[in-house]
Amino acid sequence: MIAKPTMERDDPEWKFFDTARVNVSGGDGGKGCVAFRREKGEPMGGPSGGTGGRGGSIYLVCDPSMNTLAPLRKRVHLRAGKGVNGMGKGKGGAAGKDLYIPVPPGTMVRDLTTKKLAGDLTEAGDTLIVAKGGRGGRGNAAFMTPRNTAPRLAEHGEPGAQRWLNVELRLVADVGFLGVPNAGKSTLLAATSAARPKIANYPFTTIIPNLGVCDLEGNGQGLVMCDIPGLIEGAAGGAGLGPAFLRHVQRCKVLLHMVDGSSSDPLGDFRIINKELQEYDRFLSDKPQVVVLNKIDIPEVQEKADDLIRQLKEEAGHSRVLTISAVTMNGIKDLMRRIKKFVDAQPDTELPPPPEIEFSKAGLDFDSDDYEIISDPAYPGQWRLSGSYIEQIAKMTHWEYPEAVERFGRQLQALGIAAELDKLGAEEGDLVMVDKYDFEYSPKSTNPYIPDELLRRDEMAGETAELETAEDQQPWQPYRKGGFLLDDSDEMHGFDSDDWDLLDENFEDPKYNFEVFEGNEQFSTEFPDDEIW
Repeated sequence: MIAKPTMERDDPEWKFFDTARVNVSGGDGGKGCVAFRREKGEPMGGPSGGTGGRGGSIYLVCDPSMNTLAPLRKRVHLRAGKGVNGMGKGKGGAAGKDLYIPVPPGTMVRDLTTKKLAGDLTEAGDTLIVAKGGRGGRGNAAFMTPRNTAPRLAEHGEPGAQRWLNVELRLVADVGFLGVPNAGKSTLLAATSAARPKIANYPFTTIIPNLGVCDLEGNGQGLVMCDIPGLIEGAAGGAGLGPAFLRHVQRCKVLLHMVDGSSSDPLGDFRIINKELQEYDRFLSDKPQVVVLNKIDIPEVQEKADDLIRQLKEEAGHSRVLTISAVTMNGIKDLMRRIKKFVDAQPDTELPPPPEIEFSKAGLDFDSDDYEIISDPAYPGQWRLSGSYIEQIAKMTHWEYPEAVERFGRQLQALGIAAELDKLGAEEGDLVMVDKYDFEYSPKSTNPYIPDELLRRDEMAGETAELETAEDQQPWQPYRKGGFLLDDSDEMHGFDSDDWDLLDENFEDPKYNFEVFEGNEQFSTEFPDDEIW
């Protein structure tokens, strides 16, 4: 059972549709079957138990038609189909149905517990497995050998992988807009593309990222631009709305740094944004920038435009500084044309980050030698076995079959676990725990484990059998001195109750002289003393 992770109520990233937390569960494999072939003319047909079907897996598929994780946020729990159990006559179970979940380009998947990256979906059709289905349990036909021609054991299906995922979206764009709140970023996006972001004369009008495409030449190869909420001082530490969306400009080739010319300190705003970028991600701060001085249509800004441009060039360390007016469209075409050439000249140096964790493995795919034996001095005589492989074996063992229990003991010996326990000082009768299964250590026995539930079941079955036997058995019913069972009809067949009187009248001679009367005829029979009955 995987516990649901805790989450703060006011988590800023949870308020938007570019992050999602989901629980994925691969389908369990079907159970193996114990069956034997019984047909006319085949008195010893042999085992015919089929193997269970594999469980379904869960995949994330990159879909270019999507641009948000909102559909994924509505389905917190994702479960693939279970495999069908095996059947007799060698019939294998059907496989469980796989589950394919579409996600937008730029989706990154991480394990929620370890925060390790599992994969990055950027191109159409990219597929990432996030929960592998379990293998089907083998039937008794799979365990037949020349020495064991009639095995009576099968396996449970392998449980499917279960985990919590943190899915985040990093939009794929050519140009990312940066700047303080109310600098005119959304106005520029609306002026150069068909996007219609919210525009108003107050800070933090933009609260979610916006995408737009500027196609100057009309050939379908325009610039993809991304507008994120404005940044303020302390954004790298969590202030404002910008930190939750800085990830969206990490994939951009070029950053368009927009400076509000009407601000009280435009140069100070420029320095603050660059400082926050460096503190948030050094790789992001090293990306090439184009500096734009906006609101040049205001007379006060026009008067100091030359001084601001010179200061911005000195502060930026390059000459890519332009002046525009997003409201009047002054200088926008020249800006877009230059940015297009600058973006095309940038090399495709960004490579997808290497995966840090692999979700394509199930329990039996891990190394069998990768296990750990844990003991606590405070609890002597107790040992805990942990490891994906050995725990999966314990889950798949069908404990109701004695031969399966023996096989589990042989597996402990084959994996070297029994020898390692002996080396660590385990003694006869010590408690050994594997996942949720506990058993007493018995180094000389191949049956180290009998589940408590089976012992209780056998005990209840024994008590029920004794009770039924006591009810069926009737007490002795004495008749005169000897007594007999009234229901013993076989013993008393042909012997009537009146015959007892006949024996009492004639059985008087201690030397076994007696007379037998049959009808009207009288007999006299004498036995000599030396005759033995």
